[in-house]
Amino acid sequence: MFLASCASPPYSSIGESSIRDIAWPPPPGKPRIRFINEISTAADLGIQPGIWSRLAGWLAGGKEYRLIRPTAAIMTPEEILYVADPGAKAVHRFDIRHKKHEIIRLQDGAAFRSPIALAIGPENQVYVSDSALNQVFLIRSDKPYAVPFQTSIALDQPTGLAVDEKHLYVVNTLRHEILAFDLEGELLFRFGNRGTGAGEFNFPTMIWSEPSTRHLWVTDSLNFRIQQFDKNGRFISSFGRPGNATGDLPRPKGIATDRHGNLYVLDSLHNSMQIFNSAGELLLYIGEQGQGPGQFWLPTGIFIDDKNRIFVADSFNSRVQIFRYVGEER
Repeated sequence: MFLASCASPPYSSIGESSIRDIAWPPPPGKPRIRFINEISTAADLGIQPGIWSRLAGWLAGGKEYRLIRPTAAIMTPEEILYVADPGAKAVHRFDIRHKKHEIIRLQDGAAFRSPIALAIGPENQVYVSDSALNQVFLIRSDKPYAVPFQTSIALDQPTGLAVDEKHLYVVNTLRHEILAFDLEGELLFRFGNRGTGAGEFNFPTMIWSEPSTRHLWVTDSLNFRIQQFDKNGRFISSFGRPGNATGDLPRPKGIATDRHGNLYVLDSLHNSMQIFNSAGELLLYIGEQGQGPGQFWLPTGIFIDDKNRIFVADSFNSRVQIFRYVGEER
């Protein structure tokens, strides 16, 4: 349950903002989600760019020192933050513990064209989808570049990614389907086709594998809904509708669950982060268009780690906002 108590573990070396009292729901409600900080540059993490980042930034007129149009952010257990940034045509790697920032491109030095989504795989390798190159790439933690992840079939505008112990799931947006590969790139199965029925899609975008159940949650964007499947692609449930009221989903994008099974959905038209239970009942609504803490401008990607930290790629605000589920914190 969303209101269940939760002992919040330490949230590592990402310091809290000097703005300490921003939480939702607002008083007199008991806080459940607290604003922690925002990241626009490496300096926000106390990191000075390395020589290659400085060179890349110089070649790009200084633009690569900061996030430009982030669409996804993930944090590995080693406290390495990766941010997909189509505006920079690159992936940023912020090694927080070792105070290091790198610009990740392809192995031959070529730029990404449109890196969209990220997912953490075995040994904390990071998968990256590029919707313009129609390919998935792999970043190893000890390498300063990405290599192609070879799939047994061609992709058609891949966007969202999710990984469990056996599968890499890829949202194949232009085909209105989800592809399930093994971790060697062989296609195991696929599900979905264009339509409005249960298990059908209309331009799906993002996907999340819930760690406890391995259920898959998919943003079925132009059907204005969220769909739930088991790990084999069997339909379980759906909820959502277009509209302007809280709880509506006119443009759902990023999706993630916390360890209590609550579902967080970003909506790029409402500029919001909405939190639902597994039955699709609205628990909490955060956001409006703006540049302050908890305000958004086209939020796109969301990631929740095992420390209850919530990372939101606030795309047109050129930043990643960090929140934390605080439960019964006093």
